[in-house]
Parts: sequence; C-alpha cells; structure tokens
Amino acid sequence: MANTRLVSAIVAAGVIAAGISTSTAWAGGPGGVIEDPSDMSEAVGTGVFDGGLVGFHATGDTNDEASARVIAACERAGGQMCTSDEVTNDNLCIVSVADDGSDVVAGGAGVTVEAARQDALRRAAANNMPLPAPATVVISDCP
Repeated sequence: MANTRLVSAIVAAGVIAAGISTSTAWAGGPGGVIEDPSDMSEAVGTGVFDGGLVGFHATGDTNDEASARVIAACERAGGQMCTSDEVTNDNLCIVSVADDGSDVVAGGAGVTVEAARQDALRRAAANNMPLPAPATVVISDCP
C-alpha cells in the first residue's frame, strides 16, 4: 500500500511539473521564444559597398529589432550608409528599390513584389525624392 501512495505521489508531481513547464511556454515563455512565427517582424535594407548597392534581410521580435538587425548586418559586412528601408510583421512582401542615376533608395510593402515596388515608388514621390519607373528592386522578401 505504501508503494502505491509513493508511485501516485511521484506521478502527481510529474504531472504538476509538466503542467508548469508547458503553461510557461503558453503564457509567453522565456525571452527569445517566438510562439507564432507569423508575428515575426522582417526588414530589408541596403548599404553601399565599393560604389555598389547591396541588399540585406533580417528578422526580429519587433519592427524596431528587425530594423536594427538589418542595419547591424550591413555594418558588420563593411557597408557604408546602411539603412533599413522597409519593415513589417503583416505577412506582406517588402522591398528596397533603388536608382543608380539619382542615388535614391526607398522601401515599400505589398501583397506581391511588384505591388511593394509600386508602393516604394509612391513613397519616394511623396517624400519629394521620386524614383524613375525603371528603378530596380535591390532586395525583396515575401512570406
């Protein structure tokens, strides 16, 4: 009889411990754990390398973190004038669009890469830095 109570107590303790560990994960878990990857923020950016423009991509738990990471990746690689051109956590395509002639870079978001490119062109024009229609996508990322 004593063995039965001991086994029951051990099983109960195991169930309680398992419940505590899984409820911690469900309730937010430890820092750095992403419970829903669709809520992850993604950023694209650019930097200048030997006169040419190079694109970078980064992710983070927040838009600010993803933006900071894309700039840090560019700087670690030795880039100059590193920027975060577009960031989202809305499951949209994001792009960095550039024109060599005007040295203008703009970011945009949309349901497709082309929609994001058009958004970047509109944003550049709204900021009095219009990009010509043949401006190219330096980097893109789609969910």
